[in-house]
Amino acid sequence: MLPGFGGTAEQPILVALEKALATRGLSSLRAALPQGRPSPGLEREVDLARTLVESDAAIVACAGRSFGGRVLARLAIERPPRALLLLGYPVRSQAGERRLEDESVLARLSCPTLIVQGARDPLGPIRTFSRLAATNRSLRLEVIPGATHSFGRGERRAIATAAEWLTGVLAPTAGPASPGA
Repeated sequence: MLPGFGGTAEQPILVALEKALATRGLSSLRAALPQGRPSPGLEREVDLARTLVESDAAIVACAGRSFGGRVLARLAIERPPRALLLLGYPVRSQAGERRLEDESVLARLSCPTLIVQGARDPLGPIRTFSRLAATNRSLRLEVIPGATHSFGRGERRAIATAAEWLTGVLAPTAGPASPGA
């Protein structure tokens, strides 16, 4: 799990998600991203995430909060996990400018991806995600009513939704595993 911009591995929403996953029998790993100005195209941050994922064969799903989600979505294009969770994915800058590359990344994802978004998040307009989810079957959108980018009072619902979805996607399926699984 990667935090939002400037956040640490101790970001409260990630700690709460880790606890929710643990009650469902899923373990998790929280990590931090480099502080300071992001690299162009987020290359440095994606390289760090790649190193983390490749260092532990047990990692089967990725979860990112805001900026962390931007990084993990880019990594998922080249190395799709079994599941990708994006909590408050920002397709707009603080100034309200569209981040076309972030929209393009979502459009190209091939792994099961849940976007948990606050209904009132100015960085992630619901109409943008609805349009993308309508054209990419890998995307699922869950809107938290009344919530903004930080979820606020909707955080518990966001975490419960995320934990339930991850548990369902990662649950063992009946029958033998397919080759390469």
